[in-house]
Amino acid sequence: MMWRKEAGTGDSSSFDYILLALLVFFIVGVIFKSPIVFIAVGIFTAYLIAYKIYDKSVEKSLSLKNEQRSIKLFPGEETSYKFEIENRSMFPLINGEFTFQIGSAMKAYTIANNDKEYWKELKLPLSIIQKKKTVIEFPLHAEQRGVARVKNISYDFPHLLNFSRVRLRYYDFHNTEFIVYPKLLPVHGANAVFHMMPGESRLNFSPFEDVQSPLGTRDYSYSDPFHKINWKATVKTQKMQTNIYEKVVDRTFVFIINLSTENDKNLVSFNKNLENLLSYTAYLSEYATKMRIPFEIYINARKPGKTPYIHLHEGEGKTHYMHALEMLARVHKQAPILPFNKMMFHIGKQFIKPKTIIFIGDLPSGAMEMMNSWKQAQNSVYQVVEGEGGAGIRSVTREAIRNAT
Repeated sequence: MMWRKEAGTGDSSSFDYILLALLVFFIVGVIFKSPIVFIAVGIFTAYLIAYKIYDKSVEKSLSLKNEQRSIKLFPGEETSYKFEIENRSMFPLINGEFTFQIGSAMKAYTIANNDKEYWKELKLPLSIIQKKKTVIEFPLHAEQRGVARVKNISYDFPHLLNFSRVRLRYYDFHNTEFIVYPKLLPVHGANAVFHMMPGESRLNFSPFEDVQSPLGTRDYSYSDPFHKINWKATVKTQKMQTNIYEKVVDRTFVFIINLSTENDKNLVSFNKNLENLLSYTAYLSEYATKMRIPFEIYINARKPGKTPYIHLHEGEGKTHYMHALEMLARVHKQAPILPFNKMMFHIGKQFIKPKTIIFIGDLPSGAMEMMNSWKQAQNSVYQVVEGEGGAGIRSVTREAIRNAT
């Protein structure tokens, strides 16, 4: 049953009083054998039967359309939303009030009386004719990053037979969700980040090679490294031969977001600049998508499961970008934090080839030391830094990493 009458509503006490009066009249009628009293008993009985039929009818016959859907917006965008309610009973529901709540990410600005409390209980007048559908439609404004759902749905209306207020509570989970993406805050210098890195994309001119993809051999040159000599081909041709491999590059970005910060006493706390950090990540994800550069994201927000942090696996294209925006939208404003160095330890074990790393948030010295201990050297490391003119990217040099204390 989707709708249930809320306990403690005024009509339940009215029913009890009428039932008590019926018993009293019945006893009086039996004692005095008065036909008039039995007529009154019959009237009360008919009333109670109608009362019960009405109660059951309004509970079972009221339905709310509940489709599974996600409405995705950027902050500042607007959409319209509607409730479709059907009254299948033979009784009309007149002068009622439909109430609900919606998360703080969305604002029903035409309904909320107080602009500062738009996310609290919202009320709409509603009358539903018998055997009819009623549609309530209203505009919504995407207020801030996050995920919002409609919840605490109820319908309050006067009882048709005693005029006390009846409140029906909607107990099913409402399937519609609103996903508000982060703002795209620009990061200056993003176009200068690209560096050739060893990877899987074939290129005729690259300083990097895929040793798993040999092309053949050529005559040895004094500048060739010793480990590239093909000894079997050398013995066969009686000349020193060098292996030739496919030329490759890797243009993958790795965005590592630190939601925590350290104070002067090395105590870790939640970074109050969370929204900006996620907005910078959204901007860089959009940039990488436009440049057709694969990217992946790590965030040190705890989550249940084998991987204790949030991770978007490497990918590219518009679909991957939309997945990134949704993941960023779902990061809770007070998410429990995983120690950044612990996440860095896990990340270091996953990297097989060098990547272009961009840190977003504070970069503690311990993390830099840990990165220096990774088996595979990271040739391109950057950090997003905020300034008076906005955010920009600076290079984190190997010397700075080695000298970190």
